[in-house]
Amino acid sequence: MFAPFDESKARAVCQQMMAELEREGCAWTGMFGALVCQDASGKEVVLRAFGGSFDGAWNREGFASPLFDEQKYNAAILPNDKRIHELSVAPPNETQEQKAARDKERLFLCNQTLQKIYSLYRFCCFDQKWRTFDDISQEKLLPTGTGDCSAPKLLSQAFSLGLVPVSLAEFYWGKPNSRLVPKNFYPPCDEKCALILPAILGLEIVYRDKNILVVNKPSGLLSVPGRGEGKQDCVVTRAQKLFPQMIQQPSVHRLDMDTSGLMVLAFDQDSHRALNAQFENRLVQKKYVAVLDGVVKEESGRVELKHRVDLDNRPRQILDDVYGKLAVTEWHRLRVWTRRGLDGKERKATSVLFEPHTGRTHQLRVASAYALGAAIVGDNLYGQEENSLQGQKGRLLLHASDLSFAHPVTGQRMEFHSDPPFKF
Repeated sequence: MFAPFDESKARAVCQQMMAELEREGCAWTGMFGALVCQDASGKEVVLRAFGGSFDGAWNREGFASPLFDEQKYNAAILPNDKRIHELSVAPPNETQEQKAARDKERLFLCNQTLQKIYSLYRFCCFDQKWRTFDDISQEKLLPTGTGDCSAPKLLSQAFSLGLVPVSLAEFYWGKPNSRLVPKNFYPPCDEKCALILPAILGLEIVYRDKNILVVNKPSGLLSVPGRGEGKQDCVVTRAQKLFPQMIQQPSVHRLDMDTSGLMVLAFDQDSHRALNAQFENRLVQKKYVAVLDGVVKEESGRVELKHRVDLDNRPRQILDDVYGKLAVTEWHRLRVWTRRGLDGKERKATSVLFEPHTGRTHQLRVASAYALGAAIVGDNLYGQEENSLQGQKGRLLLHASDLSFAHPVTGQRMEFHSDPPFKF
């Protein structure tokens, strides 16, 4: 995954750690990390961590603690430990059937132990609330070692202390292997950290430099603050909490609360102006993937509709050739398939790739319902709730999958892609 914070200050700390490990003659192989933070007064605070257990020890003075109680962890391992070790050794003259049965029992016991262990983990997140694996991940069985890397330990400790992360870096120490080189720096891993860090940070960071931030917004989160105290949690406020140096109004576009996908924000005023000009002049390319409830027979097309807000039923849009604003959308059919709705009945669905050329409110939802004759699945404004996919109630199946623009400072073309978090 992309490194969520600048690495420069933390790398300097890591270089000092490498020198210490060299002096101590450390023969342990694993990952180390450092997180440079600021407290409420602006004072710099340095945190350090190692991945997994260090020479068999989960706790070591001067390093972040594991995200579980060690005594409870050991108690969770104990019941199945002896039997798992017995099953790990093949008996003499074992048949294929016996081996299959042994492997099956061992896998069952390992997964059972893993579930008990993962129930012990507690993560302090960006809002200083403690969460469990069940709260932050939809994976049924996470990879072994998830939550044991340096980054989640460091960030959880920082948030629990009320610190603001500034710089994060991790390096590999010990014997070289096929993937890792000793003393080299690596971003948080895709295999484990990418599954949980977005929830800990409050945002999935796709790209970051000193001028811009690109995030993958989840469905159900506002893009910008709404009216009232209960609508302040959004992409912008979460980004500003992680990056206090960000300007007051960093957004140059937004996604509906129920839409997921790529958004770009600006760190500084000049970058904001440059990005805003690109959006106004339609120089930004955007693509969306959607699942529509029903069959769209045509393969592709262009939709041009004038619509405006329904004053009696906000925020729903209605067609209006006189007062409506023109919305232009190109679309391509990806496939027609059969899905199962919340009512258990099978329904036909059409997956579509949208490329909007304007940025009107509910543009793609209106184009789907009125022009293509099939509302987006999960769209309660223009469709029906019972048409949602099983397991996706309340989830609009619309995702901003591609975003391309010129970097506001360098002028380099930036292209980002995000796969939808739903079947399409």
